Amino acid sequence: MRRRMIVGLMGVLAASTLVIGSSVTAGAQTDPPKAAKCTKSTQKKATKQIKNAFTHFLDGAKYPDAVTDKEPYIQFLSGSEVSPAFKAQFEASSAANASAAATTGVKVSKVKCTSKNGADVDFDLVLNGEVTPDLAPPGDAVISDGAWKVSGKTLCDTQALGSPDILESGPCSEILLDGEPADLTSA
Repeated sequence: MRRRMIVGLMGVLAASTLVIGSSVTAGAQTDPPKAAKCTKSTQKKATKQIKNAFTHFLDGAKYPDAVTDKEPYIQFLSGSEVSPAFKAQFEASSAANASAAATTGVKVSKVKCTSKNGADVDFDLVLNGEVTPDLAPPGDAVISDGAWKVSGKTLCDTQALGSPDILESGPCSEILLDGEPADLTSA
């Protein structure tokens, strides 16, 4: 029974992490706030901003639109360094899995600063209102364009729960091997 539950959760997870719709809705894109560095004096503020980035990334009920709600909070999808291939992959997956993403949320349990500009993040996915411990991969956040964002690696690792082959080629394999996609453009 546990195996069936995990298989079912993986399907929902694939949908949730790849998040809802790729169409732009009316209204302006919401950019993340200016990042507080992970230092003793600003660590609480940084932790709050990191949790906010993960919420934008994974809470399909609160933040349903991939382009306006999520991309500003994910590394390599917006701002001064964008990977067109990574962005297209994310948007296509989001559109394909929109219905399941609407019932997904996130519970961030721990943020550990690893540097002024980076943090490890322990989180659990919330599927249909139930926390699913030990399903989500380890995550991390980075300061990119002056804001805390979910790392491109975390996006790839989370997507791989529902589609493991995503790590074998394309932007995710490049991110895992080189730290960034090959087609990264700078504005």
